[in-house]
Amino acid sequence: MSYFLIGIGGTGMRCIEAFTHLCAIGMFDNKEINILSIDTDTNNGNKGRSEQLIDRYLRIKGGTDAKPTANTFFSAKLNIFKFAPEYSGNRGTYELISDLNLGTEENKALSDLFFGQDVQQFTLDHGYRAQTHLGSHLMYHCIVEAAKNVRDGRARNEDKQLSEFLDKIYQEGENARVFILGSIFGGTGASSIPIIPRALRDAIRIKDQNAEIHPNAKFGCSLLTEYFGFNSPDPSQIKSEKVIADSNNFSRNSQAALMFYQADKTVKATYKMMYHIGWPKKKDFSGPNSQSTVTGGGEQKNSCHVTELLSACAAYDFFNRNEGLDQNDIVFKSADYSNDSFNFKFQDFIGEAKTKEFMNKMGSFLAFSHIIINKEQGWKPEQSGALNLVRKFEEFKTPDYIYLPSQEAKDIDEFVKSFAFSYDSKENVIPGWLFQVRESIDGPFLFQTDSFSTNTRQLRDFHFGKIFNEEEHQFARKGKLGIGVGDPYQVFIDTILKDTGVRPSAEKQKVERLNERFLAHTYNTLTKLFNIISN
Repeated sequence: MSYFLIGIGGTGMRCIEAFTHLCAIGMFDNKEINILSIDTDTNNGNKGRSEQLIDRYLRIKGGTDAKPTANTFFSAKLNIFKFAPEYSGNRGTYELISDLNLGTEENKALSDLFFGQDVQQFTLDHGYRAQTHLGSHLMYHCIVEAAKNVRDGRARNEDKQLSEFLDKIYQEGENARVFILGSIFGGTGASSIPIIPRALRDAIRIKDQNAEIHPNAKFGCSLLTEYFGFNSPDPSQIKSEKVIADSNNFSRNSQAALMFYQADKTVKATYKMMYHIGWPKKKDFSGPNSQSTVTGGGEQKNSCHVTELLSACAAYDFFNRNEGLDQNDIVFKSADYSNDSFNFKFQDFIGEAKTKEFMNKMGSFLAFSHIIINKEQGWKPEQSGALNLVRKFEEFKTPDYIYLPSQEAKDIDEFVKSFAFSYDSKENVIPGWLFQVRESIDGPFLFQTDSFSTNTRQLRDFHFGKIFNEEEHQFARKGKLGIGVGDPYQVFIDTILKDTGVRPSAEKQKVERLNERFLAHTYNTLTKLFNIISN
């Protein structure tokens, strides 16, 4: 199989972020995954954050020459493609793009029939502002137009990246699996999910009239309904911008979208699996300026949410599913909900068959983060936690991690900070992705509560050998291993340096580069200590 992931709009960008962290903990062994980010808002803060995360992942992995590995961190090879419609200058509004002032009266009358004047004239640089009827029209045509630009030799860089992504889908034939991430209650994602498969098929034909996406290629998508809200626009903002998203309408938008997906024959014929993901209460995404509505741009850098992790896990299910792909199906999953909060278990995210693997990899990477940031002083700007760890090997002839390039080590530091936590200049805790996911739940979440502490002293002193609630998956407690009793860091160091059984295997783990061997060695050590699965 060949795997393709498309993230659309601000929510799609955050879902890509969650997906990338799943790749970092090692959930996509032996896979090469092509990722396409699509957003009309080129300066969107969430878009920039997710793309920077992938760029750092690629550097850690080894760039374009990297290969998939197995049973280790960063096991998937990722390829990133970026596409954004051109909405500036004389293409800043629907009215300008369509040349309505220069066209025929019939075209103007037809546009007036479907779109109000305000909708035709608002600027598109922050997206479609929940105007899905306009957004679907524009997104389809911008993809088709990109294919024409490539065909006619006048392509932008973004057009070329989209074209390369399309070529890969076409070349993989019936082995292609394409999963689309986005919300169905807002603007860009809601506009694009229904038309993306058709747009991709038509764009491929435009580039080459003899080319076609294989009829047996499989498409899946998330149907992510409202899970956040923000301040309603005030009268002055409405007066100046005229068309602006209002989160008070998101519930109604979600209901209308679900009715559409349930009834539309074309969509049902296209998507084999549709994953309905919802949330019982809204998270406040008002932004730093609580007096106005942030419509996009660099200020839109919303915190992460558990529904985005669930969406990424839906992509995992779709990529690994061996049955149920012969007909359209809308699926959903529930979890225990009591005392106004969910009580999530590992199987709620990944399914019973992969529960132990997910538990081990997520827990090991969180423990690795605590080691790099706290124990190896990676939180200090002048330090590299990864380099400090590899220096522990200096007294040994092998392995030769002491030659790990400083930039790769620094990228490891920065990635685990984005995954877990870091500290600001005043040493206050800055929650990373997993900490933000935990905060979105308002209840216990998978690991020991203290492992998510926002108290600096408590977090630095946390016993990372006790990340798991289950005692059988804790280490450095009384009598365990007989070494470093009570000190998880010493147990970890003793094991990684002295136990030859945790050294990486080039045959089983397919690790070749120095960086990959170091990460695999760390993964093997923590896997042995937590004793959830066998190496």
